[in-house]
Amino acid sequence: FSPGYTTSASIATYTHLSATTAGVGQLVRKSVNIFFAALIFKLSIPVVKNLLSKRQIMNGSFDPLRLVNTYGAFGTVEEERIELIVEAAVDSGGPWREYQFKAKPGDITRRPRFISPYHYRLDWLMWIASCCGSIDFSPWMLTFLLKLLQQDEEVIGLLESDPWKVSSSEIDSEMKPKYIRVEKYLYKFNELNQDNYWVRDRVGRYFPPEGEVYSLETLQDRIQALSLLY
Repeated sequence: FSPGYTTSASIATYTHLSATTAGVGQLVRKSVNIFFAALIFKLSIPVVKNLLSKRQIMNGSFDPLRLVNTYGAFGTVEEERIELIVEAAVDSGGPWREYQFKAKPGDITRRPRFISPYHYRLDWLMWIASCCGSIDFSPWMLTFLLKLLQQDEEVIGLLESDPWKVSSSEIDSEMKPKYIRVEKYLYKFNELNQDNYWVRDRVGRYFPPEGEVYSLETLQDRIQALSLLY
């Protein structure tokens, strides 16, 4: 055979073998995909049943190999919750103005908001802090409160509004908060057909302790002391 004919035959043979190999590979891959899809579907049946159950099992597994599991931080949502309300004032005796967050309960006339798929991390952390029981377990709040007294624009931008800029009068626009505190309120749903969506009752002080007041200087000293400890 001529060299040209031999070369053409070799190329044709290689192409045929490559196509055959590729076809077998695709068949194997497709078979594996179907197998795992069927396996996951079968293993997911008890997981879905658990999801629809009134007594869900959180963070559990239903097969020996733990291939498909349930996950969730909270299995139920309570009808009552403790909320932290941040307040600031020009004078230590008040009056105090509340900071409103974008998602967490605050204003008792405001209905809950649809926030998915966005996650308001600051609002979430405020609720986590209320569950921890003490600001010592949420030291980040000290810097947060300090930034509020400094009227940091980036931090204020994380909130629904600045209570010190809502008034158009010249006196309010020139006033700056000097003292800050965090109150604890028990929130629960109001009855239907009421003007207020929430009902709340004060249950105590979160920070600082009752009888104490914190200003810009005392917050800075507290933060500096914590920095030295760590």
